[in-house]
Amino acid sequence: MFQPTLTEGIEFSVSIAPHVPNTVTTDAPRLQQVLKNLLSNAFKFTRRGRVELRIDLEPGGSRFNAAGLRAAPQVLAVAVSDTGIGIPPEKHELIFEAFQQANSSTSRTFGGTGLGLTISRELARLLGGEIRLRSTPGEGSTFTLYFPLLLPVESREDAAEPAPQKPAAAAPATEVVAKLRGCRVLLVDDDVHNLFAVTSLLERYGVQVLPARDAQDCFDLLASNRRVDLVLMDVMMPEIDGLEATRRIRRLPEHASLPIVALTAKALPGDRERCLEAGCSDFATKPVGPETLAALLSKWTWR
Repeated sequence: MFQPTLTEGIEFSVSIAPHVPNTVTTDAPRLQQVLKNLLSNAFKFTRRGRVELRIDLEPGGSRFNAAGLRAAPQVLAVAVSDTGIGIPPEKHELIFEAFQQANSSTSRTFGGTGLGLTISRELARLLGGEIRLRSTPGEGSTFTLYFPLLLPVESREDAAEPAPQKPAAAAPATEVVAKLRGCRVLLVDDDVHNLFAVTSLLERYGVQVLPARDAQDCFDLLASNRRVDLVLMDVMMPEIDGLEATRRIRRLPEHASLPIVALTAKALPGDRERCLEAGCSDFATKPVGPETLAALLSKWTWR
């Protein structure tokens, strides 16, 4: 049992059950990302009281949906509990959907884009596990990540890929990746699957990603973040498309030289010219592989 510490007035404790094994075979970066997201939310939505991280072994079996958990005699349970605002029962499933929070005032009060839990659920699936929630409004929440002690074979094969992009995509050189660490990228795309794929890839390189689901989200994030190094702008979006969004950004003097790279799934004759005329710095066709994406970032953020 770790001794509790105080973090900004919130008591934080970590406990590991004595029968938990010293090592497990899993995908460490994905596990770390899930824990980071769950702990970040716990502290964000807790004004007073405590946050607790508990690690234990529990029986596997038919109570789970994931095949790896159903087949395992024992599974690892990593629970993050808080005494925060809590979530009403009718919102438990909704908050795992992209860009959703418990109510419309939550994002205004606590900030955030609402993508963390969506990514966490997908990463839990890639670990062969799942996430469950227990919560009472006004009393707090407990998010528990369950995953097998041995990473399923298919997940190990997935983990060998650089990212959920084209399987044959080449990885960027090590020195290029090292220079991307700490870069802040605003990623705009109305397709949550594209957001997840590119966010996962960039975060592996140490890039900080600000995900936006549409042009208005993009404008809001630019207004609320003092530093954005580059914008990856989806061209085909409803209401305000990527080219119009770029034109509006270019009208703001503080963003006149901000690198904006247009991303489009349909590369038609003249598309590149139209993107450049709208104010985009560069142009790429989806899906963007790791090597291409790293090259774009290195080209426009090392200037």
